[in-house]
Amino acid sequence: MLFHILVILLGLLVHPASAATAQDRAICGGFNDDDAQIAACTHIVDDETAPEGDRLMALYKRGTAYQSRGFYEKSIADYDRLIARKPIGLIYADRGFSYQGLLQFERSIADFDEALRRDPSLARAHKLRGVSYFNTNRKELALADFNAAQRLDHKDSEIYWLRGLAYETAGAFKPALADYTIYVDRDPKAVRGYIHRGTVFLALGDADRAIADAGKAMEIEPRNGEALAMRGNAYRAENDLRHAIDDYTAAIALGYDYAQVYHARGIAHRMQGDREKAITDFKMAIRLQPKDSADSRAELKTLGIEAPPFDPNARPDAKAIMDWLK
Repeated sequence: MLFHILVILLGLLVHPASAATAQDRAICGGFNDDDAQIAACTHIVDDETAPEGDRLMALYKRGTAYQSRGFYEKSIADYDRLIARKPIGLIYADRGFSYQGLLQFERSIADFDEALRRDPSLARAHKLRGVSYFNTNRKELALADFNAAQRLDHKDSEIYWLRGLAYETAGAFKPALADYTIYVDRDPKAVRGYIHRGTVFLALGDADRAIADAGKAMEIEPRNGEALAMRGNAYRAENDLRHAIDDYTAAIALGYDYAQVYHARGIAHRMQGDREKAITDFKMAIRLQPKDSADSRAELKTLGIEAPPFDPNARPDAKAIMDWLK
């Protein structure tokens, strides 16, 4: 009797109860990126009796699931293990994306560099490295990467969005307009594409088309504060101040209460001749974004009010400024 019990116990040690099943393989191989998939992949990763190829694939799928859910540190740990066993470009690119999610842009660039060294045809690595360059204010390098990504994979619509954004921020409005147009033509539900194309139309002096694009964005998302603010800018450009102020106010009510919206509404109030409301809005813009408030301070000066200068080294004794801003 004792002999049989020992045999059973030894059998459990050799063949753990958590051995992966066919169901684990089916769930792990899916694309749900949920707790069930992570658990199934973990069973396979931890099953020392499973084929090596199955365990590596489960490790990759688990890392991808962690990444899609924002668990970047866990995904990096899985990619580290994979790179130690199978250092291919794709996995370096995936790990770079996780570092990007942690805002560790230099580490992400290093991974994208290695990914492209190992596989120069990886359009995704060019695209993602472009994002890291863009976020570290290296716009020319970002554009070069977006161009390379587009040459390698012209079917990826997101590349046109990203490149359009890079062109827009560089003040290259015509190529930005071309890229945003391709983007929304391919994805007619792309709200951000309409908003940014409208912004570019406005920069090119076409307020009517900007208003039309804001309308398209709000057909898809009626409560989009960014679209309302952009349309407010277009109405203001046409000197339709009542509709501009209505749109700014609606955007703020929806939670799109950024300094630039208060600043823009302040300008509309000033243009309308409502000095007190303009002052209130410019003060709020300064309160929300004191470091970058030169424009609002200049507007106040034209209204006869001298705003206290912003001192980045001021002690919390900047109470005088905060009292003034109330």
